[in-house]
Amino acid sequence: MTTDSLGIVEARKKLGTLVARAAHSHQHTRISRSEDERAVLISEEEYEELLQLRHEREAGEVAAAIAAQQRGELEMVGYDSRDVLFADLGLPAGGERS
Repeated sequence: MTTDSLGIVEARKKLGTLVARAAHSHQHTRISRSEDERAVLISEEEYEELLQLRHEREAGEVAAAIAAQQRGELEMVGYDSRDVLFADLGLPAGGERS
């Protein structure tokens, strides 16, 4: 399976073809808008598989953390409010954007 790399202008011109290739042939296309803005066009089926894999990985991490806490290897921290949690994580207070 090959993966093409296109700039956004060229990808826009070929979008219908690129979507058909992704959906039917599972051919990926990397699309670059700039050096820092890149994306990959994949089929919806592959996207759903990636979401499922992410969910399974995160569930495994939570299960491992719970097991570690039960073995006494991990201390759980409780918070009295959302604002205290946000402050501890170095995030702006509830809902604010930085």
